[in-house]
Amino acid sequence: MKNQTPPLLEIKDLKTWFHTEDGIVKGCDGVNYSVNKGETLAVVGESGSGKSVTAMSILGLIPNPPGEITGGEIIFRGENLLEMNQEQMQRIRGNSIAMIFQEPMTSLNPVMTVGQQIGESLILHQGYSRSEAKQKAVELLGMVGIADSRARVDDYPHQLSGGMRQRVMIAIALACKPELLIADEPTSALDVTIQAQILDLITELQKKIGMAVILITHDMGVVAETADKVAVMYCGQIVEYGSVNDIFFQAKHPYLEGLTNSVLDIDEEVEMLEVIEGTVPDPLDLPEGCNFEPRCPKRLAICKSQEPPRTRFGDDHYAHCWLYSNANQGKE
Repeated sequence: MKNQTPPLLEIKDLKTWFHTEDGIVKGCDGVNYSVNKGETLAVVGESGSGKSVTAMSILGLIPNPPGEITGGEIIFRGENLLEMNQEQMQRIRGNSIAMIFQEPMTSLNPVMTVGQQIGESLILHQGYSRSEAKQKAVELLGMVGIADSRARVDDYPHQLSGGMRQRVMIAIALACKPELLIADEPTSALDVTIQAQILDLITELQKKIGMAVILITHDMGVVAETADKVAVMYCGQIVEYGSVNDIFFQAKHPYLEGLTNSVLDIDEEVEMLEVIEGTVPDPLDLPEGCNFEPRCPKRLAICKSQEPPRTRFGDDHYAHCWLYSNANQGKE
């Protein structure tokens, strides 16, 4: 029997647009996805696909102007975050929902010790005293694998390596034991060995405190290792959504097929990896029909003029593509 428990987070038809001098950029345009308690959702796609814009919308961090959420709902624990005021959002941000940003050196305050920065949310959200917050910061630094945490708690960000700074960011994010952690490319600035350690750490801590994770990445290898469900984004829209097995073994959308075929399999001999021809269209001049049509090797005549419908292949697997519609008009 299908689980009737409502999702922890549900995004419904979210539209976040940016007003520029040259026109409107649709950062996310009708995005839908959900995350259950304890689950990992990977959001994948090329740079500029809308992955981070969606995450920033969840946290109410879209700068206005130029950005504006023009439609949709973001339901967290049954409440629409878009209907909350700033004070209500501040109680959720960093407490119930936390975020790890891509580059820790731009996210950490250079004139505050790492202990002070970890302790801030504990003082604000949990009512800790400064001495209690510092002691908890020592514990958290140890939990994320920083040796000699009692001494490191008084270090400044510039005194730490890139991997250690990212661990500090994780400690800050986990300080209040959030129900949802958003990790935006948390390992892209790190070398491969440290990347694996950070991802293992997030997975281990997720199991320990039972939080859900939205992992924003362009690395399909990371997706295969960590995700339960996957949302594939292109030009501000989700083109395919499903379980990790659906995405890797039953890919439907040509864009997703291109992504998975471009991943190197060390067990197979290949002369050259497949590539997706062409480039992402100008966000100010998107195609009239399917955004992927100019690059699609399987495009139909109808793809050029009409947006593709959503076709379901199971309860939690769907793709937006004319290939699977009875209304398609035959190949060009």
